[in-house]
Amino acid sequence: MDYLSVKSRFLSVLGVMLLFSLPFNVFAGIQDNFFWAIEKNNLSDVSMLLKKGANPDIPNKEGYTPMMVVAQTENLKLAQILIDAGAKLDTRNKFGETAIMLASYHGRTEMVRLLYIKGAEINHAGWNPLLYAASGGHLDTIRLLLTGEANINSTSDNGTTPLMMAVRGNHLDAAALLLSNGADLNIKNEQGDNALNWAEKRDHQSIVKLLKSHGASK
Repeated sequence: MDYLSVKSRFLSVLGVMLLFSLPFNVFAGIQDNFFWAIEKNNLSDVSMLLKKGANPDIPNKEGYTPMMVVAQTENLKLAQILIDAGAKLDTRNKFGETAIMLASYHGRTEMVRLLYIKGAEINHAGWNPLLYAASGGHLDTIRLLLTGEANINSTSDNGTTPLMMAVRGNHLDAAALLLSNGADLNIKNEQGDNALNWAEKRDHQSIVKLLKSHGASK
């Protein structure tokens, strides 16, 4: 093969590489702008960027998908736009969190309702929306999840229950709500502790009294 043929082939390959790098750069710019629009709650820009090819499932640098970012807010319209664009609801970040878990953690009850209605999972293994809602003592969110048949005695990877999380946060009303709905007092975590152990170790006397009134023992 002569020099001109080699040079011609090289330039051809280089041209193809440049051709494919341009769309990627353009896409990356669109995706960055997409997250910026989401963070600014700019509905029109979000819709416009979706039409230009923004992907509703690609995470940001912190590992949060667009839906995970929106789930922590009260912007139901923005969440609906992402849902209509086909956003996956049960994707997990590096901490194992889904969008509905994040919404539950922040007590975004109406966001939880929307995601649940659209099919988000609430009874998966390990940490789940009810555990997250209980950790913050978010009564309305807890009630909603229980209405949706969330497992009140579900356990995290280390055996923690929603009741234990309510106790840990000293959320008396949340603990009472869980107990009134059948939370099991006797479940123990991997350390051998139950809800009463947690309450006594943290000197949460009002919760200790509540638990004992329901028959709790070590």
